[in-house]
Amino acid sequence: MAFPWNRGGAATQIPPSERRRRNRERRERRARSVDVRRQSSRASQDRDRQRLVIVVGATLILVIFAIVAVGYYREFYQPPRVMAGEIRGVRFTMGDLVQRIRVLQGIQRYDGGTVDLSRVPFEILQSMIQAEILRQASPGLGITVTKEDIEQAVRAQFAQTAQPGQETDPGQLETESQERYRAFLTATNLSDKDYRVIVEESLAQQQLRLLLGSSIPATLEQVEVEWVRLESGGEVQPNDVKKRLETEDFAAVAAEVGSPDTYVDESGYVGWVPQGAFPDLDEVLFGTASESAATPDAQTTPPEKKEPLAVGAISEPVYTQQGVYIIRKKAGPETRELSDTVRSKLNTERVIKWQNDQLKRGSSPEEGWLKMNFNSDYYAWVADQVRVTAPRVRTENPQGQQNPLGQR
Repeated sequence: MAFPWNRGGAATQIPPSERRRRNRERRERRARSVDVRRQSSRASQDRDRQRLVIVVGATLILVIFAIVAVGYYREFYQPPRVMAGEIRGVRFTMGDLVQRIRVLQGIQRYDGGTVDLSRVPFEILQSMIQAEILRQASPGLGITVTKEDIEQAVRAQFAQTAQPGQETDPGQLETESQERYRAFLTATNLSDKDYRVIVEESLAQQQLRLLLGSSIPATLEQVEVEWVRLESGGEVQPNDVKKRLETEDFAAVAAEVGSPDTYVDESGYVGWVPQGAFPDLDEVLFGTASESAATPDAQTTPPEKKEPLAVGAISEPVYTQQGVYIIRKKAGPETRELSDTVRSKLNTERVIKWQNDQLKRGSSPEEGWLKMNFNSDYYAWVADQVRVTAPRVRTENPQGQQNPLGQR
């Protein structure tokens, strides 16, 4: 019988200790082999996990970057470039609107006031559009504003004059005038260019006012009125005031509950006013004519003629944007000479009517040369941008003088 350890016919017996050593070595080799395979598998898994972590991390970084980029684009890049208004190809962006409001903000700060963001963005956009409409219409209207006109207006607004009996070098007065102008620009945070644009628009507006006012006749048919003006949404109820006026002294009630009004005294007396001076009150004061022409549709009833308020009668409350009016007609109508105050008011209304007619024409489907793009989202963005630059403290007028533009 041959044994494994018997080689070459020679019987060699392996000691037990050797066998145990060899067995141990074989087990160790098998264990090392298993460990190597396990380590190799574990390393492969670790590499896969690392790759997964890297991919997930890179993806998250890209997502975060995309969110930031989109947010930056929507918050800072896109809105300033979005069209707010356009007149025959001349475009105003949201950024232009913010800049113009900041100009007004500087002027208001100079006067010690603040900008009312509940209404100013809409008003400023409309004024920018109206100014551009007038700029484009000026040649046809014969309105011209030159650089010399602007320079003269700026000099007149900031000119320094010598006190009576005081001898002053003209060069010194010119220097003081320039310093006064620079102080105004610094206090309002305006540039010379921005201010001259405002002056140009103001001069064009003055010429339009003179042009439209030149056709107002010296005399017009007028009625004599008095009224009580109440603030819309105030605590005083218009119907309660009307009942009081029917039994109490008109002047006493007006003095007690009437709100301040440029065109009325404390007793509620207004005076003689023509049609068109207060358009919202024309129907009550002057009535409306009936439509005499036949209507195309037989089912349609022509508007009925509305009689004007009778002399001595008190009107129902008339609700307007300026407030609630309760009117009593004292006399008229009769043809009378216009007072300076009423002529100025009538002139203002003619300018407003011209502007509104231009806006209506430009936005009509037939002409369509006027575009406006302003919604609640853009309003919120504009308001936020203006709030960022709102002064935390009031900047005092360095000269203690009135705003040269007279703007509020």
